[in-house]
Amino acid sequence: MRFPWQYNNLNRPSQYGVIGIGRFGTSVVETLVDLGYEVLAIDPEEKNIERVRNIATYTAVVDVTNEKELEETGITNVDVAIICLSDLEMNILATMIVKELGIKYIIARGLNDNHMEILKLIGVDWIVCPEKEMGRRIAQKMAIPGITDLMDAIPEARVIEITPTPDLIGKKIHDLTLTTRGVLVLGIRRNGSAIVVPSPEELIRPNDKIYLFGLPSILEDFIT
Repeated sequence: MRFPWQYNNLNRPSQYGVIGIGRFGTSVVETLVDLGYEVLAIDPEEKNIERVRNIATYTAVVDVTNEKELEETGITNVDVAIICLSDLEMNILATMIVKELGIKYIIARGLNDNHMEILKLIGVDWIVCPEKEMGRRIAQKMAIPGITDLMDAIPEARVIEITPTPDLIGKKIHDLTLTTRGVLVLGIRRNGSAIVVPSPEELIRPNDKIYLFGLPSILEDFIT
């Protein structure tokens, strides 16, 4: 049985395009391939592509600021484009091009606050800042002895964010019998506030963002 969830209003992607194969981009490619996805790796430098030539499904060395060259790599066939470039101008131009080419979902690396604002204006779906995230994690571990990241503690498991479909609105958490299937509801994001480890009696409401924790093979059943 599959639960009628909507997964971030996006059908589950199967092909990714990663533009910019530095240390960050290489890590993204390696992780996606390990998870079983097809990955197109693109970079303007041959030496960078060599890092993932035997890992990525496809590779291409092109001028990422040239729309024609970028389109010829087959980038329009991917479901998600991830811009990992560390050069500010290249990052912005490549992001604008993939947006213009109609890629369904775009993730881009933000280099600073001003750059992140530009990416928002371009219409990037998800902006990530790995330096900020790493700094936050290190500071938290230093400030609170014993604190650990969930993914570090149990790397075999994953967390997914889901939005309930209308027929689930008004049901209680325990009505979904998640724990019997090895899935834990970590929390609910509702109207800007967080409900951490909600009660089994908690009602599901419109626009809730629900976070499930479990093994990938089990979480598959909650993604349509």
